[in-house]
Amino acid sequence: MSNKYHQNPNAAQEKQLIQWINEAGMCDGGKKSGLLRKIVELLLHQLSPMIPLYMENVLSFVNDKSTDVRKIVIGFIQELSTNFPDNLPKVISQLQLLVIDPVVAVQKRAIQAASVVYKNVLEWLCTSSNEADMKFVWEHINKSKLLVLNMIDSENEGIRTHAIKFLEEVVILQTPDSEGSNDFSLDDLPRTLTFINRRSLEEEAEHIFQLLLKFHNSQHISSVNLMACMTTVISLAKFRPKYLPRVVQALGDLHTTLPPTLSQSQVNSVRKHLKIQIINLVKHPSSNEMIPQLLQLLSDIGMTQQEINKVIPKEKRNKRMADVKNGDTPAKRFRLDSPQNSQSSDSNSRTDMFDDDSNQSAKTSPVTEDSIYEGLNNIDNVINLVTTTLLNQLPLEMPQSFLTTYKPIPNAGTGAQKRSLAKMILAVIKGEPEVLPTPAISQPVTTKIPLLSEDDEKITLKNAVAKLQESTKVDRQVETAVSKLMEETRQEFLKEEERKAKEKEKQAPPPTPTVPKLKQKVKLLKLQEITRPVPKEIKERMMMQAVARILNSEREAAIGGAAQIRAKFITIFASSYSPDIRDLVMNYILDDPINRIDLGLSWLYEEYAYMQGFNRHPATLQKANEKPDQNYSQLLCALVTQICEGGKPLLENSKEVLLRRIYTEAPVITDEAVDYLKHLVIEDKLVLALELIEELCVMRPPRAHKYAPALVCHVLNENEEIREFALKSALNIYKTGSDAVKKVIEKNALLYLGFIALDSPPSELMGSRHSIRVWSDDLYKLCLNLVMALFLENEELIIDVARVYGCSGAEAKRCVLRAVEGPLRGVAAAHPPAAAPPPFRALLQDCPRGAETLLTRLVHILTDKAPPSAELVARVRELYATRVSDVRFLIPVLNGLSKREILAALPKLIKLNPVVVKEVFNKLLGLQNPNNEQLPVTPEELLVALHLIDPNKADLKYIIKATALCFAEKNVYTQDVVSAVLQRLAEEPDTPVLMMRSVLQALTLYPGLGPLALNILQLLIDREVWTNKVAWEGWVKCCERLGPCASAVLGALPPRARAALPPHLAHAQEAFPQPVPKPLEPLPPGME
Repeated sequence: MSNKYHQNPNAAQEKQLIQWINEAGMCDGGKKSGLLRKIVELLLHQLSPMIPLYMENVLSFVNDKSTDVRKIVIGFIQELSTNFPDNLPKVISQLQLLVIDPVVAVQKRAIQAASVVYKNVLEWLCTSSNEADMKFVWEHINKSKLLVLNMIDSENEGIRTHAIKFLEEVVILQTPDSEGSNDFSLDDLPRTLTFINRRSLEEEAEHIFQLLLKFHNSQHISSVNLMACMTTVISLAKFRPKYLPRVVQALGDLHTTLPPTLSQSQVNSVRKHLKIQIINLVKHPSSNEMIPQLLQLLSDIGMTQQEINKVIPKEKRNKRMADVKNGDTPAKRFRLDSPQNSQSSDSNSRTDMFDDDSNQSAKTSPVTEDSIYEGLNNIDNVINLVTTTLLNQLPLEMPQSFLTTYKPIPNAGTGAQKRSLAKMILAVIKGEPEVLPTPAISQPVTTKIPLLSEDDEKITLKNAVAKLQESTKVDRQVETAVSKLMEETRQEFLKEEERKAKEKEKQAPPPTPTVPKLKQKVKLLKLQEITRPVPKEIKERMMMQAVARILNSEREAAIGGAAQIRAKFITIFASSYSPDIRDLVMNYILDDPINRIDLGLSWLYEEYAYMQGFNRHPATLQKANEKPDQNYSQLLCALVTQICEGGKPLLENSKEVLLRRIYTEAPVITDEAVDYLKHLVIEDKLVLALELIEELCVMRPPRAHKYAPALVCHVLNENEEIREFALKSALNIYKTGSDAVKKVIEKNALLYLGFIALDSPPSELMGSRHSIRVWSDDLYKLCLNLVMALFLENEELIIDVARVYGCSGAEAKRCVLRAVEGPLRGVAAAHPPAAAPPPFRALLQDCPRGAETLLTRLVHILTDKAPPSAELVARVRELYATRVSDVRFLIPVLNGLSKREILAALPKLIKLNPVVVKEVFNKLLGLQNPNNEQLPVTPEELLVALHLIDPNKADLKYIIKATALCFAEKNVYTQDVVSAVLQRLAEEPDTPVLMMRSVLQALTLYPGLGPLALNILQLLIDREVWTNKVAWEGWVKCCERLGPCASAVLGALPPRARAALPPHLAHAQEAFPQPVPKPLEPLPPGME
């Protein structure tokens, strides 16, 4: 018992863990998530050796309804992969299910954990030795990776963001590390893994990177996704420098053409984020070769040269200064008033644009992007440039390429747009064949960036600030007017082109064969224009006919080897389309359920996949109020009811087999299906239904607590066969089931136990009985059957029994005492003698009111075959003194009490039922003393105490019966014992009332005590026995019994006493006058 109830701290923590797991399985809502969080914390950080044992209990919550619970499970899987990677084969499949969870919050948390788990899987593959587990984990993590990759096109913005971060981790892990950092890369993956192709992984990483760049430059991307994707590609450029040129090119493209769907505030946020990311990239060591392009990009964004110089690291700035000293001196910037002046060789046309001290250098300096940019900041230059272009360079018809490639400029008039326009004009001036939006990015890496001296920077900055203050208001007006004008012009042109195209179609003459057309516009074929939609009724009829043809092609599919594909098609049709198709497939299965039950089970699993979210209907087939769980439940119940209630004769012998297959092979048994089993119990298939419920509880432990009530409720059935079978099955499930099942069975057992405290039987007990609802012994037994059967397995139920017993009626208590006898003895026999089980000790410490008789019976059983322990005696003594006034409570521990306590209780004990009094004297006299322990009261003291009982406390009749019981035990009360008792009674100062009666009984039993009797008679003469009527009558009868031997005693009577003698004794004394003879044996001391 000490090992069971005194455990080490780890055992206490494990017990606490088990308790939390049980409570989490039974509760709902926030309490479950709190308990699960405690379970995970305790299991991971304090009971880590127990993880393989209790891991499944935590993973069983993966399908819980609560979002918080599923997120906690995801965190548990992530921690296991990090700290205990050997458990990856057991948890990787659960993570795959959570990645496609229907709840967005759970899905995002699963994707976030997947990036950590993916890295941990690769590291684990480097150290593991079990190839089978390695293949299994690799296959599942690859499936999860593909699922997340497809989520880049998800409708939810948050899921797309998390998918981007996951793909960033994949690209880093699946590419070699050229910088030699300590982080994991493709180089660390062993080449000995046959199931992993390193080249394929690297190609996959390249494909993912291209996908990220494409997504980054998409025209319909949201601002949040854009900034997340921007951060990702720049991180990839930092960790993998080979991607840096393409990332810089993508950033330049983004700066030039932002998505048109962004609002102004979003544009500002994106540009600010772009600026910060480029600055971070400039400071990174891997960006040395791309510094010119990055600085040019910062300049395009709007940063001044002084700001750019501040963000350049010191070492890179020194490198640029060295380049300048070597002869790469940047050209001075000059201003341009008009596009025509830039092409003229006349020096006089430029004299007003330059200072007097720089005329010579300006004539020899080439046209640069900065000079054009400054010229575009002058409104007059812009107006002249536009009007000149409209007059001289604008074509009469808009080119087709312009129509297809033109997009509205969202940042028209801003500094960035002016900078881009300056690049394009410079490209035209230089005669470059292709004009790129950001030519600075496509420049060679060796391009040097000109530097300004400190004085030049100050002058330039001062001039730029002054110009900015002057032209801010005008720039805004120009920006607004230009954007509005360009958009209106484009819209009008498009409308005009559309009108002209329609007129040409109407008025164009038929083509002449002799005159070939150079270009002929081909009209696109539109399906909506040349077809007509099929009516809904015809469409549904055609679908029904198509499905019917597939159903009737069973033989052909089997011959062609397409049986599995056909079955898959049928299940998809039945679970995805209209109710008519469902009915058609159901009727097809029920036509021959024996041979087509596999198809029905496949359909059931298909519905289960939709219910759990493993599969999803296409968008065109999704219904507004669709309930996948309802479809699954309806299908399961339809299969069960149709097969069981079908009237086909050939099906009768196979119904049990089919029902057993459905219930044992179905993925989940719903509450409705369990209720139908309860219905079958009431009908003729009672054995099959009860067996199925028992099998469900045994074979499906996680949900056994949901099935057990359907079995336990039948322990109250009025049919004895059903009742006995249910009781036996419930007991078997209780022995082998989980704690959750045990709690459910105990809950029902205590519920039925509580019925006995009601005034009338509840409806659950009556069943189909139509009699008056009155308690009977049989109904009491029904309520007690289950709890008494569980008593041997769970001793703590005695406390609940006592609680209900205390508030029950007399008849109920009587039935409980009879029913509890056997279980109590069984529990007592399973423990060491005289050692009370802990629940019994608890009951002794805190006995419910009214349960004293039950407690008395319990103490009787504990002391039946062994003496009571000192602890038990002390507790019984305390209860007797404070709460239990019934003296019967002391009987089991009589031999443990002191002599004073026994003698004090003796008057009450002898008043009890004769049978009980007999038991009491057996204990006191040692007749039930197999261990020969020392008795607190000797037989002599007991008989003397009986004689000395005050008649006011107990009637003489009870004392007489008690003394008779003593004298009846001749083996105990021998002649010597009786002689000692009589001597002690004679020594009493007051003659006991029953002393002479006992003398007579002693003479009857032992005639050899005659001399002792004569001595007692002589002693009583000295005490004037004739004055005590009762004692005198006994004295006279004793003389009659002694006969002639008593003549001497009669002769010693004084005359007044002789007068009271009966006549026959008086004549006998006169006929035989003799002196008192000497005693035949020596008198005891004090009797001379």
